[in-house]
Amino acid sequence: MTTDASLDRPVLEAAPGDEAVCLLEISNTGQIVESYALEVLGETAPWTVVDPPTLSVYPGTAAQVALRFRPPRAATVPAAELPYAVRVTPAEHPEEVAVAEGVLRVLPFVETTAEIVPRTSQGRRGGRHEVAVTNLGNVALPVAIAAEDPDDRLEFAFRPEQLTLGAGEAAFVVVHARPRRVLWRGHPVTLPFRVMVMPQDAPPAVLDAGTVQQPLLPRNLGRLVAALVVLMLLAGGVWYALLRPAVTSLAKEATRTELAPIARKADAADTTARRAEQQAAEAKEAAGGAPAPSPTASAPGSGLPGAPAGATAFSRRLAAAGGSGTTRTDTYTVPARRTLVITDIVLQNPQGDEGRLDLVVDGATVLTVALNNFRDLDYHLVSPIEVPTGRTVTMRITCGRPGPALVGASGGAQCRDFALLSGYQRTVARAARD
Repeated sequence: MTTDASLDRPVLEAAPGDEAVCLLEISNTGQIVESYALEVLGETAPWTVVDPPTLSVYPGTAAQVALRFRPPRAATVPAAELPYAVRVTPAEHPEEVAVAEGVLRVLPFVETTAEIVPRTSQGRRGGRHEVAVTNLGNVALPVAIAAEDPDDRLEFAFRPEQLTLGAGEAAFVVVHARPRRVLWRGHPVTLPFRVMVMPQDAPPAVLDAGTVQQPLLPRNLGRLVAALVVLMLLAGGVWYALLRPAVTSLAKEATRTELAPIARKADAADTTARRAEQQAAEAKEAAGGAPAPSPTASAPGSGLPGAPAGATAFSRRLAAAGGSGTTRTDTYTVPARRTLVITDIVLQNPQGDEGRLDLVVDGATVLTVALNNFRDLDYHLVSPIEVPTGRTVTMRITCGRPGPALVGASGGAQCRDFALLSGYQRTVARAARD
């Protein structure tokens, strides 16, 4: 060998966003002047600079070059020990390659962002908010969520209360702010509060928000009650002035009409009774018995008002997986003689994939979201989606870039996303089918 290469610091530490330098010494043990080409190998190569990149060394002497490591401050560079090597290739004797090996220890850093939406909610019994938390650091980070209001007029619930985010991961936390007292009447009241996102070993992020409490009873309730009383009085006056006399006369006339045949039958029975005692007794018995009223079948109960006939609970999970640049779908078809009513939709992106997700009902797109905006996203539909019999519900994903694969998942780097549909199915009435 005519070339030797060694590092003055085989183990070196570097903080993301800063620069760390070590020296590489190259010795020429040959008999001629040698020029060397230097190349860094390993995970550190994209952000390592060799200064200078080429070197000429006289026989029997040595020279040094500087290795400048500049790891970016990003979640893509993990906090770990990264082995690397520098390949020294002589121009005159390329077959005599020398390799110097070392380890760069990338130090951890913590950085998070947090955002709450909506900033202000409203409702009679409180509001619902979502806090988006993103770990921009290069280590896994436990995060706790808390909230407080200055007047202690709210109580809070979180889902989940604590979470652990991997490097570069994001998650959503649902925050429910509920007033401690009921507002029966009056003007709406704004209740401000603060949400604290507290990552471990890092300063907390404070998010200002508020909820507007609406009164349970509308402000014009007194006017509505007064108008209802007036309408009831007017209806009573019309009844007594116009309808009651007419109804009474009709009732008397109907009574006389119904009793006339009975009176004639009674007279005939009395005449027959004078002829014979036995016949009179039978006639009296026949005339005195009132005809039995015909039985009337009672209508069966119709059940709960508004409840769909034959409704059954429904839950179906759609799943699709595909590589970068592909589009995959999963479809559910409504069975014959059934109508599907979708009331809740939960979207899941557990890997943090990037791309697009569409929910298509009978060929029409009803929901489009970007995968990189959520991990878990649920919708409670105010107006449920009805899907007729034989029609389809399709989840379509277009994979831009897959996230880190789930533990135990097979198939390599793929986008894996899901949609949970909940609601109920009801039987289609015969008239509707015809």
